[in-house]
Amino acid sequence: MKVLFVVPEIRLDGYPTSYPFWAGILASIIIKKHGQVAILDLNALRMNFGGRQVPKEVIMKEISSEKWDIIGIGGLTTTYARIKELASMIGILSPDSLFIGGGGWSTYNPDEILSLVPQLDMLVIGEGEETFSELYDEVNAGTNDFERVDGLCMRDGENVKFTGPRALIADLNTIPYPAYDLFETDIYFRYSSAMPYSIEAVNSKRRASVVWERGCPRGCTFCSHNGMSRIDLQNIYGEGDRNEGEKLVRVSDKKNDTFQLPARWPTAEYAIDNIKLLKEKFDVDFITIVDENMTSNLKWTKEFCDLFVSEGLNETIKWGTLGDAPSVAVKPEIVKTMKDAGCSYISFGFESASDKVLHQDIQKGQIRAHLQKTVDTIKEVKMTPITTFMIGNPHENINDLMETVDFWIQNNVTIDPFICTPYVGSPIFYDNKDFILQQYDPKLKLIDDGEYTVSNNVLKKLKLNALDKFMQECGDALNYTATVSQYFTIPELFALKHFMFTHDTKRMLEWAHQRYEETGNEQWNVSEKWEKYDPIQQAKKELEANSKLLSK
Repeated sequence: MKVLFVVPEIRLDGYPTSYPFWAGILASIIIKKHGQVAILDLNALRMNFGGRQVPKEVIMKEISSEKWDIIGIGGLTTTYARIKELASMIGILSPDSLFIGGGGWSTYNPDEILSLVPQLDMLVIGEGEETFSELYDEVNAGTNDFERVDGLCMRDGENVKFTGPRALIADLNTIPYPAYDLFETDIYFRYSSAMPYSIEAVNSKRRASVVWERGCPRGCTFCSHNGMSRIDLQNIYGEGDRNEGEKLVRVSDKKNDTFQLPARWPTAEYAIDNIKLLKEKFDVDFITIVDENMTSNLKWTKEFCDLFVSEGLNETIKWGTLGDAPSVAVKPEIVKTMKDAGCSYISFGFESASDKVLHQDIQKGQIRAHLQKTVDTIKEVKMTPITTFMIGNPHENINDLMETVDFWIQNNVTIDPFICTPYVGSPIFYDNKDFILQQYDPKLKLIDDGEYTVSNNVLKKLKLNALDKFMQECGDALNYTATVSQYFTIPELFALKHFMFTHDTKRMLEWAHQRYEETGNEQWNVSEKWEKYDPIQQAKKELEANSKLLSK
């Protein structure tokens, strides 16, 4: 059996920084089954072509080099447009291969993806290790009875059909380490200092990335987890209806005699052995832990740090990771524990400094006080706070944006915020799906307003085409796709983003006053709270004071 995994390019304006874990893990599974496997990592190989997309002729040559029994392709939603191009090539060059997709780009709407990418035979939903292993065995045995493999969406003539829900993997220690020898390690090491989050990261000569956590205990509305959390499964199998999805997930719980946790980790020993393997194999000097939220599991993080030190790894390897403010605010001493174990940075998703937005829109379970406590804690241990923010949340108005820029000014930081992007699979996508699609086809808005009537089949086709356009545009969150803001247009968000980045509260508030006078929209009405930043309020106050003096 010969298997090829294709990894599409991503973020062409940056460098390849993280291994394609999915391809490496699945390759390890195949190797243990004595199969033959290769990884065509276009995201790494693009650096041989000036960082641009790998030329078509190079890709065609690689795909045509063998007769592949299975070809798998995966990636994030941001790779959708490129995957469509690659699928067309694969369909022509290797028509007899079983062509399988998987990962975040297709997990949340597999039936729609099979309609939009006709070359694919089937899709693996969510976590792929157990599903792909069973699927591989079916092909290898020649039985091809895929209906008994849970976690698939596949073609059934002109329609599609789903097999049973696949339960999340309970014991992550059973996941093999990636087949590192199949990665383009020389390319990754060449750009190993591309993540300038700390001096140690910049000065590293051989940086490797790892990921162990599956899912996240936080319920952020803008986030999805590649089908690897309980929340994801609820959305996938309920098609956005979480109550219906919860019923199906509970059935899967009972069937597998387990409760599928929102977030899971392997043991700390598993993680440390992974790092020791990378040290022995490649002499790495920096580890980027790409876990979504390491500090949210304080017990696990302390165990990891203690073991890291006891194994002496802190003497030769530095590392960085991601965390969240509520956990640090509850137990700030964890930051010093991490630093003492070699951690040189922790990146936090603060999202907004408005308590209203954090509660109503983000729903991470954090407030502004958590953010401030985290910044103060990081500074106390002589680390640099690294935070990300976003604007354009559904109910965010001018005063909420001022809360955020005020937080930046008070802490003397300059931040270029992301624009809230409703990626497929996130709660804000499901909550705003019709509104999003209408931005890609105005006919849908006219139909929704009752001005025109079409058949259900026509409406379904219009929505599918609009979804295709939306997904092809999904990319860098510093740019834009659709907006979910109820108050600001995309041009307005770009202007506000610039004013916030430059701390230009004067122009920001002058514009707000102008818009409020023009529209009467309360969302532009500036609160008296911002008098210290507001030239209009200051001017009125001075004139009132002068008029009182003159009247005397």
